[in-house]
Amino acid sequence: MTKNQIFIAAIALFSFSISGISQELVQWRGAERSGVYNETGLLKEWPAEGPKLLWQFDGLGRGFTSVTIANGKIYTTGETEGSGFVYALNKDGKQIWKTEYGKDWADSYPGTRTTPVYFKGNLFLATAFGEALCLNAETGKKVWSVDMKEKFGARDLKWGIVEAPVILGNKVFFTPGGENSAIVALDIKTGETIWTSKATGEVSAYCSPLLFNYKGKNYFTTALSGNVVGIDVNDGSLLWKVAQVNMHSIHPNTPLYKDGHIYSVTGYKVGGVMLKLSDDGRSVTELWRNPTLDSQMGGAVWINNYIVGSGTQNDRSWQCLDAKTGQVLHKSTAIGKGVVVYADGLFYCYADNGEMGIMELNDSGFNLKSKFRIVLGTEQHWAHPVIDKGILYVRHGNTLMAYDIKK
Repeated sequence: MTKNQIFIAAIALFSFSISGISQELVQWRGAERSGVYNETGLLKEWPAEGPKLLWQFDGLGRGFTSVTIANGKIYTTGETEGSGFVYALNKDGKQIWKTEYGKDWADSYPGTRTTPVYFKGNLFLATAFGEALCLNAETGKKVWSVDMKEKFGARDLKWGIVEAPVILGNKVFFTPGGENSAIVALDIKTGETIWTSKATGEVSAYCSPLLFNYKGKNYFTTALSGNVVGIDVNDGSLLWKVAQVNMHSIHPNTPLYKDGHIYSVTGYKVGGVMLKLSDDGRSVTELWRNPTLDSQMGGAVWINNYIVGSGTQNDRSWQCLDAKTGQVLHKSTAIGKGVVVYADGLFYCYADNGEMGIMELNDSGFNLKSKFRIVLGTEQHWAHPVIDKGILYVRHGNTLMAYDIKK
């Protein structure tokens, strides 16, 4: 079987695996926070100038957040003159409503950090200063808020608290990083505390966590400042921890889960670690570490037995790792390092130099099919793209762009 055939089979399995996930939940980096979008019928090559730009919306303010598409609307956040706003746009890029929620990050690398999560008609997000928020997705009105500094001892981070929360049943989980309340579960309707977890007692680390199901049970994993941790979703108890340390305690990449294995990758020459869960899910075994794919905040994609992402300091190439061994199988420098998502057999690579491209992986390695430069927008190219119903959404600072990538 060729690698292309393997990828097609993998997508079919992915489509099956998400069929039971409620469409009432729309979250960061797709249905399983994996960066994989269940889309088909997409262009395999683009014109030299890039795919057709359907529309652009200028006026988001500063921010690095992605978009959440649900309920017929597009949601994101932005900061202007120190205040944070949530925006709701229609599918034509016209503003429906805009809600100010209070203070947000205007210091080093100013702009909003949190992509809203949609669940059953509400939006959930955390601000850079530690406020947990729930807004009505139809109107933008605040449903509840919790000051996580005051209530849970949330500690400030150098570049602001960053987290897209996760939701399960009646619980929404946040990571305030308090000394005695590193992780908390709140009631989605009221914001009342259901449980708090000291976990390892570390500060948070800019990481949006992951919920996953293993052998019929749900688990929570995230990266705190010095450890990747596993948490019991029922009471917040710490199940396991594995050291993952870099010089700045920055771990923005959501861990990836597949078939009883967890891959967590971080930057600053540290790279990724592959963990295998025990049969009861209460412990892990470290299988391998790879330092060259040291994605700082661009994430990675795990398709079948291949993990794809870019290095940042050890090796700035795009890399394909063997998920079983951590060995580097292929490399490419055809496009700059940055963010990766995946759809319909292609890796969508948004480089921090402004290049946007699509690459495929075959027996001989990476093949850059097309690329163009994002010239609209402002400041850093760090936001994660989203693919929805044949449209590629790219946020660059003040501007959101919608590109037609259907065949």
